[in-house]
Amino acid sequence: MKKIALFVAMVVAILASYSMAFAYKNTILVDGKPFYYNVPDITIKVAGQNFDTGKTPPLILKDSTLIPVRVISEKGFGAKVEWDDKTKSVTITKDKTVRLTIGSDVALVDGKEVKLVAPARIIGIGNEGYTYIPFRFLFETFGYKVEWDQKNYQINAASPPKIANITSFTTSYNNGVFSVNITADSPIKYSQGVIEDPGNIRIYVDIENAIWDKGRINIPINKKSLVNAVIAQNQTQPVPKVRAVIYLTDVVPYNITKSQDSTNLTISFDIGTSYVTGISFAKEGDYDKVIINCDAEQFNTQKVGDNKIVVDISDAILKMPDGSKAGQIPVQGNVITAIRYSQYNNDTVRVVADTTGKADYSVKIIDKNIIMLVLKSQPNEMPLIYIDPGHGGSDPGAIGVGGLRESDVVLGIALKLNSLLTKGGFRTTMSRDSDVFIDLVTRSQEANNAGADVFISIHTNAFGTPTPKGTEIWYYPNGYKGDTRDNKTFAQIIHDNLMKEINTVDRGLKEGPNLSVLNKTKMPAILIETAFITNPDDAALLQDDAFQWKVAQGIYNGIVEYFKKLKEGSISATVSNSVYDTNNTNSNP
Repeated sequence: MKKIALFVAMVVAILASYSMAFAYKNTILVDGKPFYYNVPDITIKVAGQNFDTGKTPPLILKDSTLIPVRVISEKGFGAKVEWDDKTKSVTITKDKTVRLTIGSDVALVDGKEVKLVAPARIIGIGNEGYTYIPFRFLFETFGYKVEWDQKNYQINAASPPKIANITSFTTSYNNGVFSVNITADSPIKYSQGVIEDPGNIRIYVDIENAIWDKGRINIPINKKSLVNAVIAQNQTQPVPKVRAVIYLTDVVPYNITKSQDSTNLTISFDIGTSYVTGISFAKEGDYDKVIINCDAEQFNTQKVGDNKIVVDISDAILKMPDGSKAGQIPVQGNVITAIRYSQYNNDTVRVVADTTGKADYSVKIIDKNIIMLVLKSQPNEMPLIYIDPGHGGSDPGAIGVGGLRESDVVLGIALKLNSLLTKGGFRTTMSRDSDVFIDLVTRSQEANNAGADVFISIHTNAFGTPTPKGTEIWYYPNGYKGDTRDNKTFAQIIHDNLMKEINTVDRGLKEGPNLSVLNKTKMPAILIETAFITNPDDAALLQDDAFQWKVAQGIYNGIVEYFKKLKEGSISATVSNSVYDTNNTNSNP
């Protein structure tokens, strides 16, 4: 009797488990056709909690696990779901837009096609029809990490990590430490790395699951070996990532720290402090020479009117023998009448040379001293043209058809332009005259420190496909951020003369406020994209010596016309200080 009872209990248990495993039995409509469904129940767990889909259970059809779009999107994701009966399509909107069409195995995610393992379809349950799609696509599209548990017929979804919105990207300097600060509205998770090339070091921080909605921001630094800091949205799929990059010309000790709540990330560089220990003066023939004794690596120079030349020494402390924090040295030079100095602010020493009138000058670092040479301007002296062939050395620029290198092409054009200008009596200086690397900030600073009259940067254009072709010229927008230069007039004159010489597609003028060689120069400045190195027709021209001479001739003709119009007074040239991070140059030191 006991054996019979035990057998009956076992049978009941087996039947009960069979009933539980195959609990969902129903006749459903698949693509309008009746189908008797008899497959194990599928459960959904999100972050360990059961997710109830009500009367629209997950289904397995032809080895694909399908889930109901509306209930999971609205109830689970908080998304908006819209049905278009005319096109038989459903649109899901939350942070991104997903569009599915019944019968199609291709979905559109923010306009981009994504292949589905099975088409979207209408499943009829009871008297209603519901849109079903593959489970993995829907969950992963909205950031969930999902797994299929075959043994238990269970979908396990981990909630997407909280997205951190980056709210600020700033820099600061204090007591020899320069910091790049990143702040978010929720905890930051990051990884870091370093890319090293000779003279070009990049330290980067990747912030996972983060959004930066202000576009690409570039903050000039120009302190010791630190060049600039950049932040941008590095990727949006599959996981949003923000990348911050600090560019350096040499290795600087640094560390990365997070605030206690992990919402602030600080990258700190120990750049130290420089000291100005003495200032002296000497006459050398027609030149006046100012020697500033210091170990600084960074300085900015500028003219203020016709009677003042200003040198600002960054990250520096005044440490004169007499302990003074400001002073004046009377001199009797060829053109300099006095030298004034002061601790202009916490980390800047300012030295000012007062002159009797217009003067030309150059400022360089020689043997850990800043040397300023000043010469009275000659009334008939020809303008100084700064020629900047882009890229060079470890930075070849764009690689075009047949392996053609941008750095080689633009150097060839620049050398030809330099030859034409010197023969025409112009004074010239070049950022490079061989295949060497020069960082962007140095190019602008050299032009500023030399007192160049105009700045011309020469490049070739490039694109991911071979179709685009032609010539365009970039300039800093007139009046942008208070800039007083008439860059557009200079660009237009060069453009018109260049296009008369070359037979390329005319792509016109472009505004480039974020281009370093345009927003850090003080004189009228342009960047010429001569042609597309990635287009077969343009590339053939670019490597042709005769074409390079035509480009050089067109630029030369434009320079001649520009300065002729300046002399006639039909246009005017100005120098702008507004695009620099400097203090009020009109104040006393």
